[in-house]
Amino acid sequence: MLPRTLSKRDQYIRTSIHYLSHAHMKISIITINFNNTEGLQRTILSVRNQTCSDYEYIVIDGGSNDGSVDIIKQNTDIINFWVSEKDKGIYHAMNKGIQKAQGEYCIFMNAGDTFYNHQVIEQVTQHHMVEDVVCGDLCMGKDIICPNPDQVTLRSLYKKTIFHQASFIKTTLLKNKPYDETLRSASDWKWFLHTLIFENKTYNHLPIIIARFEGGGFSEKESEVGQNEVIQELQHMLPERIRQDYEDYCFGTSPYRKMMNQVESVPKLKKLIYQIDIKVLKLLNIIIKANWIKEL
Repeated sequence: MLPRTLSKRDQYIRTSIHYLSHAHMKISIITINFNNTEGLQRTILSVRNQTCSDYEYIVIDGGSNDGSVDIIKQNTDIINFWVSEKDKGIYHAMNKGIQKAQGEYCIFMNAGDTFYNHQVIEQVTQHHMVEDVVCGDLCMGKDIICPNPDQVTLRSLYKKTIFHQASFIKTTLLKNKPYDETLRSASDWKWFLHTLIFENKTYNHLPIIIARFEGGGFSEKESEVGQNEVIQELQHMLPERIRQDYEDYCFGTSPYRKMMNQVESVPKLKKLIYQIDIKVLKLLNIIIKANWIKEL
């Protein structure tokens, strides 16, 4: 029996239903995964547990052979789109997710990353976001809070990138300017630099902890590669005299600063120094009673 041809009225109703189901969707959550079943399970669970359902969920798997696809299939009730196929790297996978996104904003919650609590999406959407990039803060491990900047400047991006796990980016911007797939580790940093500095797009920092980052992921393993890519990109984009001015201003040229740069390049030492700094600041707060120290 041949399928019945839809009348114009039925076509209109079907189109309207499809449009309305997506018209008010605020967030596209995109997860990139490759052979990380444990991390993928944590990430999917954190999405499932969100109190607000004003999102779509997209999972891009790089052709995993460790059971990740089975995990995805078990959660298709909340996954709007998924694919498992070999890709050309993490940024190629992220761009594939962007192509499928229909929400107003995208956030990348890659396998192993989790939302900080069950209310994150609800809290964020209550802020009636209008800016091009809206960021909250990131929790490293159990209790180290790493804030995104209140204002993004060339200086802040010279020193470090914006945490993408805590960033909501307008989907239209990402579709018009995808991530540079020739880079292995610093393409998100490059995107923020071009978009927020050179193109002067709008930015807002929300006082909300968005995500928990356990560490040990691709970016951390490729940190040295990422640092080299940042240096090469800055050399390419900025005249030498300007780049040198910023390098001297941001990092200093004193023997102490050079020594600390070397110390901070070792992840374990950097983490230890950061933890000691937090304890000293909390002790200092007993005397000066600064609210911002209480929040650390």
